[in-house]
Amino acid sequence: MRLHEPLPNRLRDALSIGLFIVLAGYVGFSGFRLALLLWQRFS
Repeated sequence: MRLHEPLPNRLRDALSIGLFIVLAGYVGFSGFRLALLLWQRFS
């Protein structure tokens, strides 16, 4: 299935970038929450 290249490539790039941003945000948020919970426990 090699039809028009530019649109699927751009769509796939945007999708992968969005997925990477969501994953990075989720990992950062969960890590920050875990650090906050540990800091509250040990302080």
